[in-house]
Formats: sequence, C-alpha cells, structure tokens
Amino acid sequence: PHTLVAAFKRTLEEAVFTDILLHLIDVNHPLAEEHAESTYEVLRELSAKDKPIITVLNKIDLVEKRGILGRYKLKYPRVVGISALTGEGFHELMQMMMDALKALRKIVRLCIPQKDYAIISELMKEGRVISQDYEENDVLLEVEIPTALEHKVKGYLIDATENS
Repeated sequence: PHTLVAAFKRTLEEAVFTDILLHLIDVNHPLAEEHAESTYEVLRELSAKDKPIITVLNKIDLVEKRGILGRYKLKYPRVVGISALTGEGFHELMQMMMDALKALRKIVRLCIPQKDYAIISELMKEGRVISQDYEENDVLLEVEIPTALEHKVKGYLIDATENS
C-alpha cells in the first residue's frame, strides 16, 4: 500500500545522516528479494545509495539452499549471512562493519600555523589526535580524520597514510 511505502520512505530518510548502512533482510521471507530491491530503490531516490551498505541476511540458519547467498552477493557489494538465533556470521558482520568504517577515515600528518586555529579546533573535534607537537609558530599534528575533511587539510599535509 502507498501509505506503508510513504512511512517506510520517511524512515529511510534518516539514512542520509549515517556513515554506513546495515540493510537487514529476513531471507526466510518468501518476498525477501522483492523487499530488498524496494529498499535499495528508495535508497537510490534519497541519494543514500553512495554510502557503504552492508546487506545482512538474517535467519540464515533456516535457509535450506545456501545458494541464495550467492544470488545476493552477485547483486550487492557487501553481503553477510547471519543468524541472530545461533550467532552464526556475526564475526564476519563485525569485520565488514569495521572495514567500512576504516575506509571512511585516514591518518594524516599536518603542519598548521597557529594562526589557523579554526582548522586545528575542527580537527580536534572531528578527528582523533594521535600526536601533537609545536615547532616555532606551527602545530604539528598526526590525526585520524574523516575522509570528508581531506579537502580542508590538503595545504597542511606533511604526508598521508591510509588507515589500515
């Protein structure tokens, strides 16, 4: 029904404010694949499809033919089968979540003039300071930052390393 789709869409609108999305699917439901496609269609409409999405297939312990996992893996980039009842697959799910979050952060070394305190303040608020030192009128920082802040620190880079 249209009212249900509208309510569902309002719920998914919150997705644009997340770092990663977990799309939980009851794989034992007869319409699971149709429900999954409907969810992805709404995410596309909301421009949230570009966010890292982990497709979590729950109730994998009830699925007789494990080939269904392969079908989902062909359609979606990150798929994991779990059983909330038995705990199967949770280690793999946690690893996928950690990998997705790590990909959104980078460790950088910066030399920032103290007069540019606004950027230093933002980095301390949004990032995780690994080390901090002072050299004359400059602040030397090694900080883990969201990749979304990279453009703001480009001019201050000493070097950068991927967070792995």
